[in-house]
Amino acid sequence: MFAGETLHLAGLHAFSAREYETAVLLFEEAAMRYREAVKTEALARARVHQLMARACAAGGWLSPLSLEVDRALTRLEQIESPEPPFALVPAHVLLASWLADAEAAADEERHAA
Repeated sequence: MFAGETLHLAGLHAFSAREYETAVLLFEEAAMRYREAVKTEALARARVHQLMARACAAGGWLSPLSLEVDRALTRLEQIESPEPPFALVPAHVLLASWLADAEAAADEERHAA
């Protein structure tokens, strides 16, 4: 049985490789381990990463889940960056990046139309 941290890191690797369905499953397993170990902050971060992966799998930043990601990130102080080396970053920094990516995606869609 793998530790929550190991599963979370594997989920981050899958997420950064755009293997979103795999990432969702790995984040779920990490969350279960964190819950068993009563690691609430790590559990919250895994759930936000899982939500990000679900949003990306459902269409990316234009997904209806994107707003939920925004809200979830505002409730955290720190979260692992979804890009290697997956360092802890202030959650507001990741939120700003997420919102900037959403705006860029919306611009691309407007120009394609």
